Amino acid sequence: MKNLTIIYGDAAIFIPSRKALVIADLHIGIEYEFYEKGIHIGSRTFALIGRIERLMKMADIEEVFILGDVKHVVPSSPPSQRKDIEEFFERLNELTNVTIIPGNHDGGLRNILPSADIKDSSGYVLEDESIGLIHGHRWPSEKVMQCSTIITAHTHPTVSLRDGFGYEFFERCWVVSKLDAEKVKKKYNSFADAEVIVMPAFNPICGGVPVNREGIAGPVSKMIDLDESDIYLLDGSALGKIKNLR
Repeated sequence: MKNLTIIYGDAAIFIPSRKALVIADLHIGIEYEFYEKGIHIGSRTFALIGRIERLMKMADIEEVFILGDVKHVVPSSPPSQRKDIEEFFERLNELTNVTIIPGNHDGGLRNILPSADIKDSSGYVLEDESIGLIHGHRWPSEKVMQCSTIITAHTHPTVSLRDGFGYEFFERCWVVSKLDAEKVKKKYNSFADAEVIVMPAFNPICGGVPVNREGIAGPVSKMIDLDESDIYLLDGSALGKIKNLR
């Protein structure tokens, strides 16, 4: 991870040479799903903006990359949620340049944000740094597979832990792994010896998958040795290999 910095304490990555921030899985509008189930938490859209503004104050950020699942409702968003998305990006575009690599929840996003810079969902490459950016629900492009680092999302990784009384609890986490050549060559003829970073969801209320119980979602699971992957909590605590956390 020589060319990037994981921002411990939050679910974000900083790429110094690009003055870029990378985040994923905003799921704008998920609050309405809770509302329909009788849980009233109010809109969290501008809380997300506030966190981005705080992160931008920590460094000279000139661009933000969002790795998909900008919105929550599939396939299209109702008017109330559409308004949240429009207001979120109106404010974010006032602060910085924004690039979106769309996720599986982002069907119809171009209709909501017609002027947004939305890339192909098979991934986008920061060529100067050899970093590939994908959401993770699709197989990465051949170009992404040539990168030395692949950053992905989609899973909302958490780790299942137990306290001293045996009660299970879950913590959001980072998964850091490597491409498994034997697995990858079944799909790709050419690829780099890449490090793979699975990002936690930026939105803390959208749930997650305990990777030490259920694994990684999407094609990434078919490209890495999950047992040999390392787990880090949001505060930077290293928990070791997944195989030791089963």
